[in-house]
Order: sequence, then C-alpha cells, then structure tokens
Amino acid sequence: MCRPLPQVQPTMLSEILALLADGRFHSGEALGEALGVSRAAVWKSLKRLEDDGYPLQRVRGKGYRLPPGAGLLDAELIRSRLPAELASRWQWLVYQQVDSTNAQAQRVQAPGQARPLIVLAEQQVAGRGRRGRQWASPFAQNIYLSLAEPVSVGGPGLEGLSLLVGLCLVQALEDAGYRGCQLKWPNDVLLDGAKLAGILLEISGDLTGEAVVVIGVGVNVLLDAAATIDQSWVSLYRSGQRATLDRNELIATFLKRLAPSLQLFHEQGFAPFRQQWMARNAWAGKAVKVISGSNELLGIDGGVNARGALLLRTESGDVEISGGEVSLRLNHAS
Repeated sequence: MCRPLPQVQPTMLSEILALLADGRFHSGEALGEALGVSRAAVWKSLKRLEDDGYPLQRVRGKGYRLPPGAGLLDAELIRSRLPAELASRWQWLVYQQVDSTNAQAQRVQAPGQARPLIVLAEQQVAGRGRRGRQWASPFAQNIYLSLAEPVSVGGPGLEGLSLLVGLCLVQALEDAGYRGCQLKWPNDVLLDGAKLAGILLEISGDLTGEAVVVIGVGVNVLLDAAATIDQSWVSLYRSGQRATLDRNELIATFLKRLAPSLQLFHEQGFAPFRQQWMARNAWAGKAVKVISGSNELLGIDGGVNARGALLLRTESGDVEISGGEVSLRLNHAS
C-alpha cells in the first residue's frame, strides 16, 4: 500500500500515551516529571508521533491531550467486553512492535494446534497487504489484528472467507455508530469512496486437510496524515462521524460479530452471507476492470455468487472471477 513509515520508540510513547489516556490536558513539563525525563524528550517523542499522522491535540498553555476514546491496546479490557465463552476462545498476544501481525501469528501458531490465536500490535514495521503491498502501520493509531484459526476443510472450503470477514467488520462499524461503510471485492472496506480497511488471508499447512488460516485485518482509526500512502484513504477519525475511536471497543465489537459468523461459515460456506454482502457492495452496477498481471477484463460489477466469486458482466457474457492475485478497479481508474 505504501512505503514503510519511520519507526518510533514505543516504550516512552506507550508511557506518555498511558498518562494522556484520561482525556485531560497534560503539560510537557508534567509529563516529563512523571516519567523522569526532560520536557524536551517528551516533545521530541510526541513530535515524532504527530509526524506519523497521530491527531494529538496541542494547546499552548495547556499542553497535550488525546482525542476522546483514544488509548493503548489492552487485551484484558477487550476480553472484559466479550462474552466469557469468546474471551476464553482465543490465546491473546499483544505487542508494542512487530514486523507484521500475520507473520507473528504464523510463527506462533502451527497446524494441529487446537486453540485459535489473536495477535495485536501497536505498530508494524513491515505490515503488508495483498499482492505484496506494504500497509501503513504507525504507532498506536490503527488496528493491526491477526487471527490464526485452525481449519480442516482445505483451500476450497475457505472460498468467500475474506468477504465474510469484511462484512463482519462493516457490521461492527455500524454497531459502533459509523454509517456509509461499504465493501469492495475481494477484501477492502471503503468509506466515502476511500479505503478504510483491508483484509489479508494467508494459509499454512496442508491445503487439502489440516491447516491454519491467518486472518489479517487492518483498520485506519486515528490516522490523520500519511503522505506515503499511494491511494485514496480515510480513517474513522478523519470521517468526522461522532462515533467511538476506542480501538479496544472496536476490536471487541468486531470479534462478537466474527466468531458466530465463522462458525456458520464453516458449516455452510459463504452462501448465507451473500445477500448481506451484496447490500453493501460499493461498486454494484458500475463499470469496472479486473487486472491480473498484464491482463485486463472490462465489465459491470454484478456482485458475487454463493462462493464469493465476483460476477462480471462482459460484452461476451457473464464471467466468474475468483480471488487470488487479481485487482478490481473502476474502469476509468489508472
């Protein structure tokens, strides 16, 4: 998606953000005294955070304040907002900084392990999206989440899974008060026509039997500036909608949507979710092009079938496009 953002020093920033989590103004001097560092050291850390796009509120004579609801990731807080059976369903790992949550989930989890796993991070230094693109992953601003789920259905049994995850994410955002989120096949969430979130599935193990599917989810939450992103983007903060920016609450709401949907998906596939996905299809009826390598296919977006394949209406007839190394764009886009 973009070139990697500069790394920050997460330890001091974590301590500063923890002090600012009460939503009040704190002077640089007071923050420095609390941490045993100079006011200049506090300013330098927060300046780097702002340079990475964090919408820190700074008022002369008052100091610094976080946007309402902003704060650090807290696995116990997320678990407390889940039903007991869901809170104990996953093994939880939360990191200050990793290369990517998907990569870390793959290192920790292995085929044959029974318990699902959730990996969260405040920052990714090598976050990635589909087709090898890098994902902008600044510190403490967005959701970088990966779920490792043991599966025994093989690759074909996972058709439509990325669409289901996107649907659950949009439904969770609707539950949290956001309006207008839509889905773009096969793995993007859009808001106001710009990219808000993306999903990356990676499978390891026996593709015909026991395997682990890692579901990576990235959501722009607090990001307010990112010159390195090479496509139209938006964040929940920049949307201007008066809804929660609490990442812990958003994650809990998403997991409450996802867990029962995954169970139904494993039993019946994508078919039960097709109409709900179609109702949120951002490009329904629009002229699009499907790009695969150097090949392009033009047509009209006709939604998806019961397996989650794109239905493309072309001049020579309807074509079904499965996922993989393909890209869908409006046909006037470059």
